[in-house]
Amino acid sequence: MFKNGVKIGLTIMGTTIGAGFASGREIWEFFTSYGLQSTIGLLIAMVLFLLSSIVILWLSWRYETKNYYDILVLLMGNRFAKIFDWFIFLYLFSGSVIMFAGSSAIFEQWGYPMIIGDIVLAISLWLVLAHGVSGLIHLNSVLMPMKMLMMVYIGFHFLFTNKDVVSHFIREHLRVWPSAVTYVAFNIISLLGVLSTIGKEIRSKGEIILGSIIGISGLGLIAILMNQSLLRVANANQYEIPLFSIIPQNQPLFMAFVSVILWLAIYTTALSNVHGLIYRVQKRLPFSTGQLSLFFLIFIIPVSFIGFSNLIHFLYPLYGVLNLYVLTLIILFPFQRV
Repeated sequence: MFKNGVKIGLTIMGTTIGAGFASGREIWEFFTSYGLQSTIGLLIAMVLFLLSSIVILWLSWRYETKNYYDILVLLMGNRFAKIFDWFIFLYLFSGSVIMFAGSSAIFEQWGYPMIIGDIVLAISLWLVLAHGVSGLIHLNSVLMPMKMLMMVYIGFHFLFTNKDVVSHFIREHLRVWPSAVTYVAFNIISLLGVLSTIGKEIRSKGEIILGSIIGISGLGLIAILMNQSLLRVANANQYEIPLFSIIPQNQPLFMAFVSVILWLAIYTTALSNVHGLIYRVQKRLPFSTGQLSLFFLIFIIPVSFIGFSNLIHFLYPLYGVLNLYVLTLIILFPFQRV
């Protein structure tokens, strides 16, 4: 039971710690910008994550679901599930745009024009998409622990050398709890997409509870470390990638290593999103995978010039609000007659 519980926990962490999380942008937008109360917001978010993970895993185990759509049907019925499935298409598209903007931000950090980051990512994606994505799962399994260890190390190292919290934050006059709820709602689609497929591997309720506790505890630790670090950075919101604000500028090799890991996180997220887009339209359009991927990539690049931080600032909270309906259904499901 313990081994499988750890596996489930790592799956939850790997699903949630995407490129937006690893860059520090999500943590800043949803929590740090609210000042000292951000820690309370993170605790609220982790409780909601825990409850959501347990319910999704239980549904996947109990009803032997094969994908997120099966759980959507259980939660809202077939008619609304079909409507929401189209909404997920827009979610994948905008997520792809944000990843392109993130790639541009990393290249811009090193003095290159933004378009270089777009071109490098587009070529890398097309080469893989046109010939299959079989290596994606393996790459994610290697990259996920590297992302986690990198963020834990950076967080602890920064906190040991920076003790004072910055005195002013742009949203400290607002309550943080709505943002915490919105953050969980934003991430609920990703959790549904992954956790809905692993029910057949679960053997008991104990594995569900243990895996959820392990996953959310690890996620909470990294989020709190990142948040506490960013609380000690003046004008962290001015960084396209706030993680760079807590890395010592006198360590260019380490900065380069972090940039590579972040770019790979962006790459794998973009690859999953664009692949999801192609899968959704390929059955309806008479084009090859290579042709469709080229079309999507060419269309995405101009939109990405809006900027990484601007896109996250606008789209992530928007999707969080739209997903509140799904989050509410998940949290309330145990209280319904099943």
